[in-house]
This record gives sequence, C-alpha cells and structure tokens, in this order.
Amino acid sequence: MNLRDLEYVIAIAKHGQFSQAASACNVSQPAMSNQIKKLEQELGAELFLRLNNEVRPTVCGARIVDIATRMLNDAQKIRDTATEFRDPEAVPFTIGMTPTLAPYLTQYFSELFSTLFPRMRVTMIEDLPQNMLQMVEDHALDLALVAKINNSDALDFTSIWSEPLFLALREGHPLHTLPSISADEVPVHDFIRLPHSFGYALEERLPKQDPYSRISKRFDLTALRFETICRHICHSDDCTIVSALAAEQFKRDNWPLCFIPFEGPGHLRDLGAATRPNCPRKPMLARIGEYIREKPPIGVIPTYQPEHVDPPKQPATV
Repeated sequence: MNLRDLEYVIAIAKHGQFSQAASACNVSQPAMSNQIKKLEQELGAELFLRLNNEVRPTVCGARIVDIATRMLNDAQKIRDTATEFRDPEAVPFTIGMTPTLAPYLTQYFSELFSTLFPRMRVTMIEDLPQNMLQMVEDHALDLALVAKINNSDALDFTSIWSEPLFLALREGHPLHTLPSISADEVPVHDFIRLPHSFGYALEERLPKQDPYSRISKRFDLTALRFETICRHICHSDDCTIVSALAAEQFKRDNWPLCFIPFEGPGHLRDLGAATRPNCPRKPMLARIGEYIREKPPIGVIPTYQPEHVDPPKQPATV
C-alpha cells in the first residue's frame, strides 16, 4: 500500500466511476482497476461495490476513504513543512481572486511579485469565493483573496485592506447628484444583484426585493460576470454595488458611470488573505502585506498589521 493507492481510492469514491477516477488521476482505467484489486487482496476486504453504472464504497471502503483522506492531508503537510526549509522562490505560488477583484489587480500583483520575489513563478486564478476556499483547504491554492464574511472557519484570515462601496449609476441618472446614499435609499426595483456573494455585507441591509418587481421592465438582465452588469448599467437606469477598486478602474477607463458613496453600516468591505493554519508560506504573506501597506492599490485603505512577536525574556539576575 502506498499514497498513490490511497489517491485512487479517494478518486473512485468521489467520481463513482473507474473511468472518471482514472482520468482525474492521469492513469489508465485498467491500471487503476488492477491496483485496487491488489489493494483489496492485500487488505482482505472489498472496498467497492461494482454496479452496472456506478461504483460505491462498501461500509469498510467508506471508512478507509475517510482514513485515506486524512493520511493524504498529513502527507501534504509534510511537503509543506519541507517547503519552509527550501528556497521560497523555487516553489511556485498560486493566488486566487474573485471576479470582482481579479480584473483590477492583475497588473498590481504582477508588479508586487516581481518586486518581492523576482525568481518565483506565480499563477493567479479567478473563481468564486466558496470554490477558492475549498482549493486552499485542498492545497490547490496558497492564498485566496476574499472578503472577511466569505471566509471559512477552517482557514486563517489576515486582513489586508478595506475599501469603500459605491452605488454605480449611468451618467445623468436621476440619482447621480446625491452626495451619498444609504442602503435603504437604493431603488431596489432597479438594483441588479450578482448571483453569488462577494462579501458585500451591505446587501443584507437593502430593502427586500419583490421577486416580481422587475417583471414590468422592458429589458432585464441576469449575469454571471460583474463587468457585464456594469456595461449594462452604462445605458440603463439599473444600478449595482461596486467597490472602490473597481470604481477607480472604471474612471481611468472613462466608463460613462458615476459612483455614489454608501454611508452607514456596511459601507466598507474588509478584504484579506485566506490561508491554511500553520501554512509554511506565512512569511511570504507578511511581506505581501507590508508591500500593500506601503503601496496600496488606488482607492483602498490598508489594514494589514504584522503579527506581534513578544521580545525574548531576559534571564533573571540575582
């Protein structure tokens, strides 16, 4: 029995088919089937029920899947620990960002990593918050930049910056002259929500939206992409929430939008880094946090604070 065998067991339990599990593990189906048979012979127990259209773990197999998952996680922790003692820049770094952040931060983070870690290969992945948090837990991401309220209890959260939130409207909109706006003043029948939460606690304070309130609109929009909504708003009376980071980029790109600052509770979004507890790359996160504190992206308020380390105690004197 080896770790590869355990990977096969977990993959089969996850996918329910040998063919899909083999593809996920980059191995041929016959090779995987033979290895599982050898493992079952070694253990003296059947791990899977082979049905017509699917494969299911037996009672014994289900318990072994749980144990195998813990063992593979522990094996990854061993690799992570070894990483601490190697050249940090020799190991690729993977960072995840949401669609409300990534379009406005690729250049900034490219410059950040080039300055701090010039020899290191960096991959930025754009995905939904819940997907990225799972990827951090699964060691597929080193760090996910998410809103604090999206973070998982299983992960550490290090605050990096907060950013004001605005109501985005087209130029000339009836509300465009307002100096500020509160959540309860938002014209909810014209408000477009994203289908996923990106950490706007302010949304919870908006007036409840009648599911039929937009039926009377001549043209309505449901979109997955944040920028699709913003482009639509440029030529309609609809509105949505945007962060300061996005608003500053839209201004630089001369989008025909105006931005009314929110006031009251929830007018700021707290963003930070979600990482695994005891992740060996925490020292790199500290350097990233210090860089952002000194040279923040336009529109944000740095909140990173280095962890306090107590000075060593002096020996008692007689």
